[in-house]
Amino acid sequence: MTRETDSRRARDNLRVRTAARVTVPLVVGVILAGGAAFARATREPAALPPLAVETLNPPAEIDLPAQIVASGDSRTTFSLGAPVEGEQHGDLLTVQLAPLPDWSSFGVVQPPQTDGLGSLEDFTDWQRRHPEDSQLVGDPVVEHSALGVAVRKDLSMNAKLTITQWAVEHDDGLYLVEWTHRPDDETWRPTVEAMIASWRWG
Repeated sequence: MTRETDSRRARDNLRVRTAARVTVPLVVGVILAGGAAFARATREPAALPPLAVETLNPPAEIDLPAQIVASGDSRTTFSLGAPVEGEQHGDLLTVQLAPLPDWSSFGVVQPPQTDGLGSLEDFTDWQRRHPEDSQLVGDPVVEHSALGVAVRKDLSMNAKLTITQWAVEHDDGLYLVEWTHRPDDETWRPTVEAMIASWRWG
């Protein structure tokens, strides 16, 4: 009886030691796998390549007889020249450049801070990393003009409509200056660039 008891006790001890040797690596493996997953989830995204830098150089002979004074959501005023008078509804300024079918319009809006667009850097980073959601076409360009340091890019809304967008920060606010036009129509680009060159803050 004593030998059987000792034998049974030895077998039980062997099973415990074997289970311990198997369980410890599994626990460590789970911990390591969890740590790796956490590291992947919290790792900073890869840096994007720097953007090209340009300076706006519009033609000087564009006539802009209308002088528009408007304001954004922060009540910061701005003014610019335009070929026709604009209309402001709330925080949105629009200047109709050409009616249908040659649709072309110029607009300015300061999105509310509650929209969560963040800073110019955050907004641009999101557009570049999510081109399908932002509808970004090609690479944005950093452009120096009377607006300040803006980021210009094209957004493809559909096969017949493109928005050329200048995003710029001023007084801690984000402003979107947008030219809506047909993808293949550059007729109003010189006028739009002259309007931007005439921009004045305050």
